[in-house]
Amino acid sequence: MGILTLIIGFRACDGVVIGSDRKLLRGFEVEYSPKYYVYNDSIVLVAVGLTGIVDDFYDLLHSEIKARRGIESLYEFKTLAEDILAELTRRYSGRVREERPASVILAGLENISFGKARMYYIYGEGYGEHSKFICTGHGGPYALALAKYLLDSKKDAEENGKRIAYIISWIAEEVDTTVGGIPDILMIRDRESPPGKEEHIVERLSENIIREIVNKVRDDKKKLPELLGLSK
Repeated sequence: MGILTLIIGFRACDGVVIGSDRKLLRGFEVEYSPKYYVYNDSIVLVAVGLTGIVDDFYDLLHSEIKARRGIESLYEFKTLAEDILAELTRRYSGRVREERPASVILAGLENISFGKARMYYIYGEGYGEHSKFICTGHGGPYALALAKYLLDSKKDAEENGKRIAYIISWIAEEVDTTVGGIPDILMIRDRESPPGKEEHIVERLSENIIREIVNKVRDDKKKLPELLGLSK
């Protein structure tokens, strides 16, 4: 069990972008793996909280989706996630002594395959609200100032995705030891019609680009004292 994470979500001029680190704590062991769940190449979820409860959320969500004949709107998906999260909170909040042992970031197109990209933050009580900016997890307070300064709603999803990768990389390890690993950056752009056979609704920023950003962060950290006039 453990809350190790940094999740940043942002509404760009042409869609929504979500970034997360990969550091997890299972029992007493640290591991690195993606924290997001993608439904049918159209909806992105990132659950934040105690690892066991997050795992339960994804398992229950998967079971509920299989039991249904389909989901027709992002709102319907939101209500499903709300109900599952509320039930898990009722069951575990007293046992783990956490009022909100988990929360969920949800993003997708209004009509699943087309429409405007929207993002929701779903609280542990099972209530979700539309949001244009989310910065949460243990590393959230450290990242907030950088995110407020670097993210720009006039720029597109890819540019803001690169900036989110930069922010997460800056916070990882040295600033907050609970945040780590190569960031994952996912984008969902507004669409007027469903995608063609070769198109994808959920896009991922290239790992090569992300690794270049990680290396740039390392160089920028070394140069920071000089840039601030603190060293000759």
